[in-house]
Amino acid sequence: MSIKMLIIILGAGFVTYCTRFPLILATSKGEINPGLKKFMSFIAPAVLTSLIIPAIFIREGNIDISLTNNYIIASVITVITAYFSKNMLLSVIVGICTVAILMFIS
Repeated sequence: MSIKMLIIILGAGFVTYCTRFPLILATSKGEINPGLKKFMSFIAPAVLTSLIIPAIFIREGNIDISLTNNYIIASVITVITAYFSKNMLLSVIVGICTVAILMFIS
């Protein structure tokens, strides 16, 4: 391992620690502020949405909002499944199967 790699690893660790330290300090007294707790509950859905939306709507560098986009159809079916079943595993399986079927058909 070179010195450069070691510096990069230590720097990444330091930056990670600096981003987490304020939360560790804020929660060290026991209870988390309800406002902070509510704010943090939105982080996971926001990150997940920011990862999924481009994968669904962007095809070959262009925005594709049409019925020929199989990922939109699969997404709608998956969301409906998740809403009614409240089952994450079933939703994932339905989404994967829907994409596979649509890819096979088209």
